[in-house]
Amino acid sequence: MSACGSDKASESGSEAEGAECTPAHDISTIDEGFLTVAAYAYPPFSDFDGDALAGAEGEIITRIAEMECLEIKVVKGDASAMIASITSGRADTTIGSWYRTAEREEVVNLSSPVIADRLTLVSAEGVGTIEGLKGKKVGSILGFLWNEDLAGVVGDDLNLYETGQAMYSDLKSGRIDVIVDTFPSAQAVLETTPIEGLQFIAPPADPVVVSTQKPGQSNFPTNKDNPDLAAAFDDDIASLRESGELEQIVVANGFQAEAADPGEPNKL
Repeated sequence: MSACGSDKASESGSEAEGAECTPAHDISTIDEGFLTVAAYAYPPFSDFDGDALAGAEGEIITRIAEMECLEIKVVKGDASAMIASITSGRADTTIGSWYRTAEREEVVNLSSPVIADRLTLVSAEGVGTIEGLKGKKVGSILGFLWNEDLAGVVGDDLNLYETGQAMYSDLKSGRIDVIVDTFPSAQAVLETTPIEGLQFIAPPADPVVVSTQKPGQSNFPTNKDNPDLAAAFDDDIASLRESGELEQIVVANGFQAEAADPGEPNKL
């Protein structure tokens, strides 16, 4: 996965050998010639294909790296470590459905929106409202935006998980009753952890859980000390959206086409 014109590409004798690559922007990264991406497996947003990034955001950030004549370097970790990898200077950006939020903007630069995402309740009995979560054992993933609000609704009945596989296994076994997730990520996990008879319901807007009032918008966060990289990401995302390539990538990874058009930037 090397960009044209890199030393590595030249040494490997790839078809890019001898070709010159002109980056779309004049930017700096923490490791010259590379775009270092903190990543964890959260399909269909982020995943791995051997040493390469996969999932919708994995493919999009790889295209951005190519536009900037950079190779991808991956820093794997848990979801809870992703933003810290940027603020500590271990990674240039991260993937995995990181919503644009006012709180997150205090510690990192937010890019323009990449993919629109919406909170969904997943259960066998068809729980369809935030009020309906009361008295239920509820599961969510560590680091998700709505966790604090959910804790205010269900208290100690909120169970937080490191991985979707563990969470859906507990739903299947009956240790939890409802999962708060998004439709694309639920579908991706259920491909490997199938559960019959589940219902997927996007609840009505409820001010108690702010994430129900407007869709989350994923983005590629960057370090506060590198505003040029954030600006480059914005331009590159706009170019991929205008060309239709961003929508093609999103749809190929199981999203509806509308997810590629998040609308005006918001901050949850």
